Amino acid sequence: MNADGTGPRRITNNPASDDQPVWSPDGKKIAFASDRDGNLEIYVMNADGSAQTRLTNNAALDMEPAWSPDGREIVFESDRTGHREIYVMNADGTGQIHLTNDRAEDDGPKCRP
Repeated sequence: MNADGTGPRRITNNPASDDQPVWSPDGKKIAFASDRDGNLEIYVMNADGSAQTRLTNNAALDMEPAWSPDGREIVFESDRTGHREIYVMNADGTGQIHLTNDRAEDDGPKCRP
């Protein structure tokens, strides 16, 4: 899509739900959540829609991705423990770390400069 909102084009094409897109700080990639493999997982793709890659792979719901200001990490929420918690991983999906661990629902992570 152009900056003025004209010329939108589809960059994913599958029967699943692809949502929660977020641009990387350098504008070259988009992280998003999709249920194309049976449950919500975090994916990343180039800004033109190419090289769509799943970053998470488990039976839980992984969603709400957000980029770190330097673009090296992605924070997200997951219900891997039975309720929503916050996780962080490298932008290539490696090094997933569980950040919160309490009985409360922790969701909607955002990274700020």
